[in-house]
Amino acid sequence: MLVALDWGTSSLRAWLLDADGAVRDETAAPLGILKVPGGDFDAVFKQVAEKWIAAGAKAAIASGMIGSRQGWAEAPYADCPADAAALVAGLIEVPTSLGVSLRIVPGVSRIDADGIPDVMRGEEVQILGDAPASGRRLYVLPGTHSKWALAEDGRIAWFATSMTGEAFAVLAEHSILGRLMDGRAYDQPAFRRGLAVGASAGGGLLRRLFSARTLGLFGELEPKATGAYLSGLLIGAEVADARSTVADATGSAPDEVTIVGGAELSARYAEAIEAAGLRSRIAPADTTVKALWRLAKHAELV
Repeated sequence: MLVALDWGTSSLRAWLLDADGAVRDETAAPLGILKVPGGDFDAVFKQVAEKWIAAGAKAAIASGMIGSRQGWAEAPYADCPADAAALVAGLIEVPTSLGVSLRIVPGVSRIDADGIPDVMRGEEVQILGDAPASGRRLYVLPGTHSKWALAEDGRIAWFATSMTGEAFAVLAEHSILGRLMDGRAYDQPAFRRGLAVGASAGGGLLRRLFSARTLGLFGELEPKATGAYLSGLLIGAEVADARSTVADATGSAPDEVTIVGGAELSARYAEAIEAAGLRSRIAPADTTVKALWRLAKHAELV
């Protein structure tokens, strides 16, 4: 049996997998790497996995920020393009007090044409858990730092990061735009209006951001709808930019985008993607655990 962990910044998910990769038990805790008391990662691992090791699990594998510089041990980035073999080659081994070594999956890095580096850590596992063995598939993993990625023939061929979620939080909480907001409830007309403005902003996004204030000043946007409008504006600009960027970087952009994420945010991105004239697809919820099992098999841990 195998212990598999998705260990991120704010939370931890773990599964016990049997000899066929089926989930036999699972747990979750708000014990991401920044919330581990005293940085004692071994103690948290023991808390989560002790009963499973006692029940016969012989190996453990983890992905996510646990392998970052702030985590248990740093797993250096694999170069993009990256497939399962590249991630397995980059596994690092960490001893634990339970007598079972934990293998940590590396992240993936790439260098833009202009020499600027980009990275992902954790998302690479989510993508490879769904990527087709042949053909191309475009992904978005929305969140604080949204990732857009192109998978080709079972490998991550290209990706880019957009700081959409963090930009929204900063603007809503620490800028003049947030002063007109009354909550962040979803308002479809306002969200769709924001999508349209963001999609057409191009290089003028910084100028168009001010519309979240001026529309309110002139009575065209209610305070309770301002958050939805700003969210739509940023996501609309992100989708438009990602569509052109992937086409420039790879020669063409697929007309379907697979969304990997939580239900609420995935629904907003599906709306934005379809408003842009593309099709959307929601990835299965078990992409991470599937990929961790495949990586463990490839590494002959099970």
